[in-house]
Amino acid sequence: MTAQKGRNMLLKIGTAASGVTVAGLTATALKLDNEMVDVTTKDSAGWRTLLQQAGVQSITLTANGRADDAASFATLQGYAQAGSINAMGMVYLNGDTLDCNFQVTSFEVAGDYNKEQTFSVTLESSGPPTFNNA
Repeated sequence: MTAQKGRNMLLKIGTAASGVTVAGLTATALKLDNEMVDVTTKDSAGWRTLLQQAGVQSITLTANGRADDAASFATLQGYAQAGSINAMGMVYLNGDTLDCNFQVTSFEVAGDYNKEQTFSVTLESSGPPTFNNA
């Protein structure tokens, strides 16, 4: 796999194919978690044994950027205030996409003296995602 430009990893409100790109982002990240289920017994000879595909899976999306006047910033802020679960998508430079429902679990806006206003957002998945390879 060749190197890819991070600036082309886009967060979208709605689906990856037809959603609105969140404007002003400077960084995005995706984390896939697989909760483990420990089934170790005395017969395990002192080694931990895990039950395959038994735990809860989840996705965390994080992003930060400049708080501009774009409608997408206001939409994210509204989702955070409502605590609602909404469709979000992620698009990668190579054309791969991720679509899932997410809840905004953290939304922070900051403004340092003599600098632009910034924000950071954390989204947690609700339900199964759809991954599409290009």
